[in-house]
Amino acid sequence: MSVPLQNVYYMLCYAWNRLEVRDQISLGSVSGERVENLLGVVLDAGLADLIRRGLDRGYVDVEEEGRRLRGKLLLSQTISRMLVQRGQVACLTDEFSYDVPHNRVLKAAARALISLPTLDGKLRSRLRGHVLRLESVADVELSPSAFRHVQLHRNVSRYVFLVNIARLVARSLFPDQTTGRLRFHPFTANEQAMGTLFQLFVRHFLKREQDQFRVSAPKVPWDLETSDTSDKSWLPEMRTDVLLENNSRRMLLETKYYAKPYQEQYGRKTVISGHLYQLLTYLTQMSVDGGPRPVGVLLYADTGEGFDLTYRVSGHVMRVKSLNLNQSWPDIHRSLLTLAQDVAHQPELAPA
Repeated sequence: MSVPLQNVYYMLCYAWNRLEVRDQISLGSVSGERVENLLGVVLDAGLADLIRRGLDRGYVDVEEEGRRLRGKLLLSQTISRMLVQRGQVACLTDEFSYDVPHNRVLKAAARALISLPTLDGKLRSRLRGHVLRLESVADVELSPSAFRHVQLHRNVSRYVFLVNIARLVARSLFPDQTTGRLRFHPFTANEQAMGTLFQLFVRHFLKREQDQFRVSAPKVPWDLETSDTSDKSWLPEMRTDVLLENNSRRMLLETKYYAKPYQEQYGRKTVISGHLYQLLTYLTQMSVDGGPRPVGVLLYADTGEGFDLTYRVSGHVMRVKSLNLNQSWPDIHRSLLTLAQDVAHQPELAPA
């Protein structure tokens, strides 16, 4: 499934709750439809802004040898290196430096993108300039371990989106088995990664853009008989993607991202049976809690197939709908808001 890069970027902004950065870059400057160019343009604009406003600094541990004791004495190092004989000691001191983990991963991501032969040439030049300006920041490998030390707080919230971009770069790089060089495999080609992105995008979009429903993602409890004595921990968890609810209506929305949003046999298209059974189970279990009977929606990411089906099964309203991610962003925006408004206002989708 091929989703336009502009829409991918907007989905990332919503999924990461960083809508304020949505219009900070010119998507028209992205060369072609290569994901590495999108990530590079975002990183280029973000690094330029950080450097202009001032990179974050922090205290880092620095080990040094000298004739004076500064900071914490490193006794074992002093003895093993036989420094006493030279009238010196090993010490650990705090230094206020730009060489902090979040600057390191951004520099590493820029260096990784620069190494890609498929990156736009002008973009490579700009990123190389940023790397040179980060000369006081250590070079590290762009690996999962590099992100374990990154701790972002409110004072460095401007780093959050860029660090997430660096993570996407890291997850898209794999060594070539023949040459050993890193190759870029776009996360947009990974159904699982895009499925997670689609789910988070829909949930956070509805939280931000509509005010008719509260939005959450609760677990659905099993309606167990009181006489059951078996260990409940053996039962699988029922995790919802999105639940919209107010005092009179509830909509359980399960998002799906597949290259083919239906199953097909002998030329006949049908709803993917496992998804339909999953939704029906969730609706059945939720209906016993005394709240409004929920409407169920299977929302499939789509790039033009287009379908919108509504069924009533055992008293449950179930809607199977596609969201075309290949359309303009205003149309995507309108389609999602209409979905919530349908449940709030249209009687044919109201629970019986």
